[in-house]
Amino acid sequence: MSHDVGGETQGSSIQSTDPGPSATTDSAETVYHGYRDPTSPVGEECTVSVDGEPLDFRYDLLSASRSGFEWGYGGSGPAQLAIALLAHAFDGDIACDHYQRFKQDVVANLPEKGWTLHSSDLDAWYKEVNADD
Repeated sequence: MSHDVGGETQGSSIQSTDPGPSATTDSAETVYHGYRDPTSPVGEECTVSVDGEPLDFRYDLLSASRSGFEWGYGGSGPAQLAIALLAHAFDGDIACDHYQRFKQDVVANLPEKGWTLHSSDLDAWYKEVNADD
């Protein structure tokens, strides 16, 4: 899994033979980007986009953080981001079942200033989780 920040990539590649659900389709890979603007009002500092469009908070699945998304630790804002990313990449059931672990494994470790994830990163994480079960 990679976390691209300022041209740097951190992390490792994960491979599995279990195809399972996939966030990657035959078309171009989906790109998720998080950006923190410290000059924005409280609750609006963090923005997350998917292929350039705002990522839905998915309050229909979880209402952990009414102040929106956060990352870099294990609180309610990161939980909201985790469920939204998984719901977009896979579906609501997978998101509800796995958002706490995704928050712990991925979201809590994203760099504070900003990050980029690809659908292949989410696929690799999901395959690793299923290999552990």
